[in-house]
Amino acid sequence: QIPVPVLQISPSQHPVKAGLSDAFMVLNPSPDVPESRRRTIYEYHRVELDTSRITSLSAVEFTPLPTCLQHQSCEMCVSSELTFNCSWCHVLQRYL
Repeated sequence: QIPVPVLQISPSQHPVKAGLSDAFMVLNPSPDVPESRRRTIYEYHRVELDTSRITSLSAVEFTPLPTCLQHQSCEMCVSSELTFNCSWCHVLQRYL
């Protein structure tokens, strides 16, 4: 049960986010403390849900779109109709 409607939650006190995202993390040495590392997260794709539709007893189903990972050859990669730019690397025999 959601005790407070999501739209009534103040974004300044507690920002509400719902969805999923893809990102990668880089560990860099911290300039202040040489033994520690600073995490930097680079987000490159996000799917956000309409928070007004989040209610008690609701569910969300995500269906993944095709990606470059499914391509096993240059021909499959180049002829695909993906909505983003990927390309085949002949040297590595994989997508980029």
